Amino acid sequence: MKNVYYNISMARKNAIIGVLCILLFLSTSASFLIYQQQQQAIEVLSNKLVEKESIIQELTGAGAGKENSLVSPEGEGISSANIVAVRSDSLLGVIGQVYVEVREGNGRVLADTRPFVEPDTQYSAREAVKAAENFTNRDVSDMDIIISFDVNGTLIGGPSAGAAITVATVAAIQGKNVRRDAVITGTIKEGGYIGQVRGVFEKAKAAERNGMELFLIPKGQEVYEERIKKEKIFGFTFVSVYYAPVDLKEYMKGKMEVEEVSTIDDVVVYMIL
Repeated sequence: MKNVYYNISMARKNAIIGVLCILLFLSTSASFLIYQQQQQAIEVLSNKLVEKESIIQELTGAGAGKENSLVSPEGEGISSANIVAVRSDSLLGVIGQVYVEVREGNGRVLADTRPFVEPDTQYSAREAVKAAENFTNRDVSDMDIIISFDVNGTLIGGPSAGAAITVATVAAIQGKNVRRDAVITGTIKEGGYIGQVRGVFEKAKAAERNGMELFLIPKGQEVYEERIKKEKIFGFTFVSVYYAPVDLKEYMKGKMEVEEVSTIDDVVVYMIL
């Protein structure tokens, strides 16, 4: 009898294991199919954006021999500003551009982007336009403002480009130029205040590596460097990662100027010519 019960018990366990294996296979297959569908959707959208690339370049004045800001007699114009981001795959900082065109329209804020821009960045763009409108004291309800990004194929996420979008919009509205050798990282808040962000150390290194002369950060911004510590204990190597505070001005001394800014007024003084 014990053998019978044992055999029944083992059969039940094997059946349960078999069912679990089938469920795991189905779940994995479903996840793979969903991933494939998402990739196909991204590819379709990417192809559409490629078709628009020539239009974006024409709007932004991209290409050799073109100026940073092109202004029409009516005061409408196109301007650009450097932006800096941190790649999600390598966690390395990268430098790119945000382009802002201001032209006659119906008060729309349009984000025409390649690569993709996440919703929080799009929201930040709208806040940037409001801040630029308040700073310039210019009603833009009769204009369309078109914003596009070029950051070497990097997915744009987070609000840290808000300050850069604002200064580029101010320059476009006023018909002025933004410094090519300067870059800012920071959010834009109500009242034109510059908010703190993450990844500042990686962004600073990218700015210095790309020949920037001036790097603007939010007032009171804390900066940390990722460090790796290795220890050998009983023949085993243990690796730990920790973050150490960095005095960014001192770290970049002789390489690149670092300044703190509180409001868009401060940013304009440093960045708009």
